[in-house]
Amino acid sequence: MGITAFSFIVLPLCLLWAFNPLRLFQLLFVAGVFEAAAAITLGGLGVQPGLVPALALIGYVMLQLALGAQYPGQRRALRLCGPLLLVGAWAIAASMLLPHLFRDQVYVWPQKSTPPFRIALLEPSASNINQDLYLVVNLLLLTLGAMILTKSDAIRVGAFKAYLISGFVAFAVAFWQLLSKVAHLPYPDALFYSNPGWSILTGQSMGAIPRINGSFAEPSSLGSYMAACTCCAGWLILCGHRQALLKPLFVTGIAGVLMSTSTTGIASLAIAAGGLALGGLMSGSTRMLRKLLRFGLPLLVGVGVLGAVALVLAPGAYDVLGQIFSATLNKQSSASYDERTSTDLDNLQAALDTWGLGVGWGSSRSSSLIPGLLAGIGVPGMVGLLIFGVRLGRQVGAAKRRGCTPGQHFVMDGSAAALVGYLIPACLSAPTISSVSFFALLALLVGACAAAGSAVAQPGWVWYEGSDEAEALLPDGASEAAARNEATPISD
Repeated sequence: MGITAFSFIVLPLCLLWAFNPLRLFQLLFVAGVFEAAAAITLGGLGVQPGLVPALALIGYVMLQLALGAQYPGQRRALRLCGPLLLVGAWAIAASMLLPHLFRDQVYVWPQKSTPPFRIALLEPSASNINQDLYLVVNLLLLTLGAMILTKSDAIRVGAFKAYLISGFVAFAVAFWQLLSKVAHLPYPDALFYSNPGWSILTGQSMGAIPRINGSFAEPSSLGSYMAACTCCAGWLILCGHRQALLKPLFVTGIAGVLMSTSTTGIASLAIAAGGLALGGLMSGSTRMLRKLLRFGLPLLVGVGVLGAVALVLAPGAYDVLGQIFSATLNKQSSASYDERTSTDLDNLQAALDTWGLGVGWGSSRSSSLIPGLLAGIGVPGMVGLLIFGVRLGRQVGAAKRRGCTPGQHFVMDGSAAALVGYLIPACLSAPTISSVSFFALLALLVGACAAAGSAVAQPGWVWYEGSDEAEALLPDGASEAAARNEATPISD
């Protein structure tokens, strides 16, 4: 077991906050930004910094439950997670059985291989076990995290604000790397890229333009993360939430996507904006249309003003942006696009060759999410995911119609938008979603929805007109310290 510089940052904080679930959630989101780093190395594998507080949080909730503690709405949260837990059980069982059942009968793209990368016949491998372990940790984080998040608005809002702050952290590291490439500012590569299990792509460029990956393994990962932050901030602004972080995060997110020069990030923002405009028009809601115009027109005017200023002060900036957008629009004619498409088609063929059962979780690597899921968990798993998504969406809508606290509304709107922001780029160019931040956001959504449906969620709350600040999201006379209290036995 190897110790890295992140070990001296994350491990002491986890020990300090071992019995403080709010701080563990906040540390999880901030440390989750550093995906290319490792808190601990185990041979050729690295434990990402975000996994350490996730494991600490899992241990804390399991200890609480073992001591007899209960959280309001925990049974409701467990029911909401039920379909996804069944999909996880199927994925683990399939990873053990299907590689043996279809061994040497189906061609797959191995998860771990050495150059030249090539398709190979299916056989059981250590990747099945590795991916199963990640899946178990993520599902435990989702389920146990959702349970404790039904406890109070203080812990939910505090945890979600940490996600918003993580967007600024990701941008700051990326901007630091840009200054390093342009102005030769010292940059701690050894700190941010200490994970031996990742292929780190830091030397890419687009002509004379350096590509930025920040604290992530590649530029597309940075672009995807910043796109999710942008979707989250933009939707919360449109929903009327007035948190001070939202507008700066929206601008920072767009700047981060452009800084990454990621086709995936730019395309994700375009898809999200188009979907939002189309949804607003089809809804027929004059209120939503007014919000879109009130938000979109100043944005367009601001972009025009900045463009005019840039034309005067830095004429070369237009050439840079032109190269980025030209590369994005011409992506389909590139060799990498052809290679990714071929990989996805091979994964779809593997699903067909196994009668829709798939080749087992962790057996094959795709270039986008849907083909990867079909190859990994097959049609049964995809059906389970659809049931989970539709059921959760209906429950969130029902919770809002019944009436919920401002804190619940804020967390549900923001986490749902961020999850969509994760899914769009993943459907374009990510083999899977294994980030602990994604499952923590999902836990926030489930936890807020379960709390809204709990009978104990409504009485005793007071709100201040026109305020979304944390003090207005707490029960009368309570403080943020309430989020750190031990759970007490409460009947669901």
